[in-house]
This record gives sequence, structure tokens and C-alpha cells, in this order.
Amino acid sequence: MATGSLKKMGSIDAQLRLIAPAKVSEDDKLVEYDALLLDRFLDILQDLHGEEVREFVQECYEVAADYDGNRNTAKLEELGNMLTSLDPGDSIVVTKSFSNMLSLANLAEEVQIAYRRRIKKLKKGDFADEASATTESDIEETLKRLLQLNKTPEEVFDALKNQTVDLVLTAHPTQSVRRSLLQKFGRIRDCLTQLYAKDITPDDKQELDEALQREIQAAFRTDEIRRTPPTPQDEMRAGMSYFHETIWKGVPKFLRQLQPFGEQLRVNYQETRRLLLQVAGHKDILEGDPYLRQRLQLRDPYITTLNVCQAYTLKQIRDPSFHVKVRPHLSKDYMESSKPAAELVKLNPKSEYAPGLEDTVILTMKGIAAGMQNTG
Repeated sequence: MATGSLKKMGSIDAQLRLIAPAKVSEDDKLVEYDALLLDRFLDILQDLHGEEVREFVQECYEVAADYDGNRNTAKLEELGNMLTSLDPGDSIVVTKSFSNMLSLANLAEEVQIAYRRRIKKLKKGDFADEASATTESDIEETLKRLLQLNKTPEEVFDALKNQTVDLVLTAHPTQSVRRSLLQKFGRIRDCLTQLYAKDITPDDKQELDEALQREIQAAFRTDEIRRTPPTPQDEMRAGMSYFHETIWKGVPKFLRQLQPFGEQLRVNYQETRRLLLQVAGHKDILEGDPYLRQRLQLRDPYITTLNVCQAYTLKQIRDPSFHVKVRPHLSKDYMESSKPAAELVKLNPKSEYAPGLEDTVILTMKGIAAGMQNTG
């Protein structure tokens, strides 16, 4: 295996700090995380395949980083010559090494995002590094940015309401990661998170560092592709594992992140209510009209929800951009034998909805409104 003339650096950390942004906030640990993982990986690579392979991989990494920073085509050509000079056996090892280095870099970024989110919550401020705010934004930050882009609250609400998430379980080798690898990556992420805790003791730090090295080596020695076709039972276990490891843990966490928004809306409502009562000089809403207050209290529990559903349905019917399935077919025999059905079709002969649905919704809304006026 040939090696170039590029000066070898003692640690990958030096090269990473050269290509990192010039202005990095004090709570930015990405370079430190990435350097630790890559240093540990290169040490493991040297133990398994020798110092020559380690130096070659590190040299390729540094040449690629040099090209990425300066866009020097000579460096790109040098990198191509280095890779094409490999024999098939070495090329497999080098390719697998870079694949694992990319996975470790992604893990470092995940831990960094989680770390900065915790720092942001503690500081109660904005992100210090605006260059990475797009990828590190949480739900609250995203909503703020949408409003700053002159998006109306109605547009944001409609966009969130109309989003769907489809689960795709695939066994294609190029579109899936083995469950064993996902578990190892998860343990690497946990070790890295605990390793940089402020209250960690030297003994705990050593144990976590050793565990980190074990998991990195285990991930590197794990084949990324199953060499035998999975049985139906294997595919079923893999699918259930995905639900257990991802959805069951992720959905409750996401809902907990959404909960503060409802609490904040409640706080804003209570403050608005207090100010209105203060301006009106009342102790409670509709204090001067007990009759109307009683009618509203009777109406709320069982009518308001129905009215909202009716209004939403009517809005969809009248929205020209909203598409639904073609209305169910009514047989000719049923049409001839049922006079009400024929009358409904005459009301809306070209509607995609069920016959007469729009008129039925309007009549129902008016009927409920009239009934509430008469009965209170």
C-alpha cells in the first residue's frame, strides 16, 4: 500500500479543527466529539490491520479535507490516484473504514445537537452559532422562524395538520441498516453522552472510554449486509424491534415536547381573560348577563364540538383545492325505489361528496342554532 508525502498529524483532532468554522461557540462540542470517535476508530483500525492501513486512511481523510477546504483539483486527483492504487483486499478495508467513520461523524452530530438543545434550555436564549441553527432547531424554534418568514398562524396550522408519516419497512440491503448495527450505534451514542458529563469521575470516565472502544470495534467488525436471506420470522422480529426501539420511545418524547405549547397557550388565555375582566370591571365573564351565561354553559359540553366538526366539513366541501374519493355509486334500482335519495342527488348532481351532503350539513347547523335559541 502506497503512502503519500503529506505530513502525518499526531491526531485527527488537528485536522478537524482546521476545517471547523473559525467562530465556534463555547458550547460547541462537535469537533471534540468527532475527534474522539475518529481517534478511537483509527487506533482500532491499527490494531486490526496494521499501522500502514491506519496511516493510509488518515492520509486519505486529510487530502479529502484539504480539497474540501481549498477546492484544489490537484488534491482531488491525488486522492483518486491513491485509491486506484489499492489492491482489492485493501480497497475493501479502506471503503469499510470510511463508511464507519461517516457513521461515527453522524453520531457525534446527534450528540452535539442534543447537548446544545440542553444548553439552550438552561440559558433560555437563542442558538449561539446561527450557521447550525437550521439543523438544530427544535419545535419552538421552527415555529418562530416560520412566523418571522411572514407565514400566518393559519398557514402553519394547516401545514402541520395535513402532514402524514408513513412507515416503510424494507429488507433491501442498500436501504436498511442491520438491527445489530443500530443497537451498537445507540450504545456508542450513550457512551459519548455520558463521557462528557460535568460530574463524571475519573474511574467512570475510564470505564466509559473502554466501553466506547469496545462498541466501535464491534460495529466495525459487524457485516453491514446480511449474507443469508432473512426468514419471515426474522423480518417480523426486525419490524417489531423497530417499533419498540424507535416509535414507542420517540412518540411519547415528542408529545412531551409539544405539551409546553398547550400550557403556554393556557397562560396567554388566562392573562387575556384577566385583562378583559379588569377593563370591564367584572369578577367573572358575562357577570351582567346570567341568562346568556347559563345558555353557554349548557351548550358547551355537547354542542360546541359538533359545531366545530360541521364547520370543518363545510369548509372542506367548499374548498376547490381539496380532493376526495369519488362519491359512492347508487344503483338505479335504489334510486327509483327511494324518493329521498333521488331528491338528494338533484341538490348536488356534480359534487364529489355524497349526494346532498353540503345542504344536509347547512340544514343541521341551522336547526341546532334555532333549537338553542328557542330552548336556551
